[in-house]
Amino acid sequence: MILTFLCMALFISSSVFVQAISHYGYDALIRKICAEPKSGAVAIVDLDDASLVRYGQWPWPRYRMARLTELIFDAGAKVVAFDIVFAEPDRTSPAMLEQDISRHFNLPVRIEGIPAELADFDAIFASALRRGRAVLGCGMVVSDEPYGGELADDPGYVGQVVPICAGLGGDISEHLFQASDIRLALPSLAAAGRTAFVNANPDWDNVIRSSPLVWQYGTRIYPSLSLQAVLTFLGFSKCRLKYVKQGVEGIELKDRFIPTDRRSCVVINYRKAGEKTANYRGDFYSSFPRYSAADILEGRLPAGALDGKIVFVGSSAVGLKDIKATPVSQFFSGVEVHATIVDNILASDLLLLPDYIDGMHCMAILPVGLILVAVIARARSWVSFLFAAALVAALMKISSVLIDRWHLVFVPTWEIIAVGILYPTLTTIKFWQEEQQRKRVREMFGTMVSRTVLQYLESHPESFSLSGRRVEATMFFSDVAGFTAISEKLEPERLSELLNSYLSPMTRIIMERGGYVDKYEGDAIMAEWGVPFPMADHAVQACLAAIEQQEKLDEIRRALQMKFGYRLDVRMGLNSGSVTAGNMGSDRRFQYTVMGDAVNFAARLEPANKDYGTRIIIGEATFLAAKDAIEARLLDRIVVQGKSVPVVVYELAGRKGELERDREAVLRFYEDALRFHWDRKWEDALELLDRALKLDPSDGPCRMLTDRIRWYRNNPPPPEWAGEHVRGRKD
Repeated sequence: MILTFLCMALFISSSVFVQAISHYGYDALIRKICAEPKSGAVAIVDLDDASLVRYGQWPWPRYRMARLTELIFDAGAKVVAFDIVFAEPDRTSPAMLEQDISRHFNLPVRIEGIPAELADFDAIFASALRRGRAVLGCGMVVSDEPYGGELADDPGYVGQVVPICAGLGGDISEHLFQASDIRLALPSLAAAGRTAFVNANPDWDNVIRSSPLVWQYGTRIYPSLSLQAVLTFLGFSKCRLKYVKQGVEGIELKDRFIPTDRRSCVVINYRKAGEKTANYRGDFYSSFPRYSAADILEGRLPAGALDGKIVFVGSSAVGLKDIKATPVSQFFSGVEVHATIVDNILASDLLLLPDYIDGMHCMAILPVGLILVAVIARARSWVSFLFAAALVAALMKISSVLIDRWHLVFVPTWEIIAVGILYPTLTTIKFWQEEQQRKRVREMFGTMVSRTVLQYLESHPESFSLSGRRVEATMFFSDVAGFTAISEKLEPERLSELLNSYLSPMTRIIMERGGYVDKYEGDAIMAEWGVPFPMADHAVQACLAAIEQQEKLDEIRRALQMKFGYRLDVRMGLNSGSVTAGNMGSDRRFQYTVMGDAVNFAARLEPANKDYGTRIIIGEATFLAAKDAIEARLLDRIVVQGKSVPVVVYELAGRKGELERDREAVLRFYEDALRFHWDRKWEDALELLDRALKLDPSDGPCRMLTDRIRWYRNNPPPPEWAGEHVRGRKD
C-alpha cells in the first residue's frame, strides 16, 4: 500500500524525471501509431541543400523567389505558404545597389540598361505573389505580458481570428501566447497575401509535440501559418476563436471545429514517412511529397504534382537551422510541422490530450497497485508474474483503443512503471524470511571483504592460495589533499568520525562498480578492478567509479566542512596494465593484493594532480581501454621519478557526452596548445590557452601550461627535448 501511494506521489510531483518518463512513453506511442498523410492536399517545395548548391547561398534574390512562386502557381497550387520571413528589402535589387554604392563611396552612381520595372526585385516578387493565394510568414517576439504599445503596420493582417466568448466572460489575453514585437514581411509583400506566424513552441526538452494555432500581438490575434493556409485553402476569410473563462476551447471554421488546449495549442498527430520520401536524405524524416526548388526552377516538376494543393515553401538545409526535434525524429524540418498540422485539420484527426488525463493516470495507479498487492500476497510466484504481464498488456491495449477510436492520448507509462516497481519489490519481500539466515552469514563475512569478493571467493576457494598470477587490471589510488595538517588539529575521536564519513560513501561506490578495496592507509584508498575475478571493462568501471566518487564528494563536502571545520579535496590516479595478483602474506594471515610496475605508476599519478590543478589523472592504457565511455583531456607527456621514458597521461573529465559545450572547448583548446608546445610553437599555444582561460579562468592545466610556456619562451629547452615534463618527486 505504501509503495502504491509512493508511486502516486511521484507522479503528482511532476518533477523533471516524471516529465521525462512521460514524454518518453508518449513519443514511443506516437511512433507506433503514426499513419500516412490522409488529406492528400499538402506538398512541400524544399529550399534544400541541392538547391543552395545549384543557385547559391540564402537569401536568394527576390526575382528568383518570384520565378519559383510563378512556377508553383502555374503548376496548379491552390495556396502557397512561405515558412520564411521576408523582413528586409532585397539588397541585390539594382535600386538598392545604387543606394548602397552611392552611400559607401559618397558618389552618385547609376546602373544603366535595366528597365524600370526590373529595378526593384521586391516589386517583382510581390507581383508574383498576387498571381494566386499566398501566405507569408512572420516571427513573434515572445513575451510574458500583453503588449500595449503602438502596433507595427501590417497590410497582410485583416483580423482573420475573431475571439468569441462562450461562457461567463474573461480576458482572452490571459490564455494566449503573447508577443512584444513582430517581425513582418515588407509591406509591399505583405499586401500581396496574408500574414501568419511561423513560431514553434517546443516542450522543455526541445521536442515539438504541440503547437499554438493563434498568437496575440497587442490587440491583434494572428493565425499560425498552418491555420491561415487552411483558411485560404477552404476559402474562409475569418475563423472564430471560442473560449471560456478557463481558457480556449477551440477554433471554429464554419462546419468544422478544431479542438485545442487552454492556450490554443493542438496536439500534433505526426505522419509516417512515405516510401519515396523516407530516403530523401539519409538522416532526414519526411512525410509529404517534397520537391526540390532547384528541380522546379529547372522544369523537372512531375505533371500534376502540385495541382489543387496547399504548397509550403521552406527549407531542410542544415545551414538554415530550421531542423526540429519531434516524437518521430530528431531531424524534422520546421516546414514539415506546419504541413502535418494542415493535414491533421483537413483529416479531422488531431490528437486530444485533455486536462483530465493526468487525473486518470493518478487514479489508475491506485487500483493497479492494490490489485497487484492482493495477487502477489495470495498467489504463487508464477501466477503473480503472469498476472503482472497480463496487466501491462491490458493497459497497452486500452491505450491503443482510446487513440484509434477517439484520438484520445492515454499513455500508461506510469501505470506500467508502478507495476515494474511493485512486482519485484513485493516479490522480494515475500521471500525475505526464507533468505534471512543465509543473509546473516553473508553479512558476517561481508564486514571483512567486499560483497563481490566474498561471492567470488565462495565460488572459487582455490583463490585462497598464496601463489600469484598475471592479470590485466586497473589500479586506483586516492588521497585527501592536506590531510596531515587536518589530522594534527582534530581530536582523535573527531578525526575518526571524519574519516568514516568520507571513506564510507567512497567505499560503497567502489564496491558498486565491481571494485576491490585493497587497503586503507589513513585517508588514502587503494582499489583494483579486474581482480580477484576477471572483468572485461575494468578500466571503464574504474573511471566511472572515480567520477562518481568526486560527484559524491561534491554533495557531502559542504556538510563535512560545516561539521568538522575542514574542506576535503581528493586527488585520484588510475592506471591499467599487467600485474601480479594473489594472496600475499603468511600462512596464517594474508591479504589479496596486486604488485607490479603498473601499480607503482598509478600511485605516482595521484600526487601528480598537484602539478596541474586536476582531480583525476589516468594513464594512457586506461584511456585507450575506456575512451568510448569517458571524456578525457590529453594532459601531458611526463617522466616520473625512477623512469627515463616519457609517458602520456590524461585528465579524466567526465562521462561520454556529458561535457558542457564551453568545457569541451576548453579541453580541445588545451590539447591543441599542448601539441603546439611540443612543437615549440609558443605563441600559437599561448593564443589557444588565452581563449581557453577566457571560457574558464580557473582551469588548472591551462594556467600551468601558460606558466610553463612563458618560462620556455625565455629559457628554451635543450634540442633533444621532446615535450616531456620531468617530475622530480614522488608525492
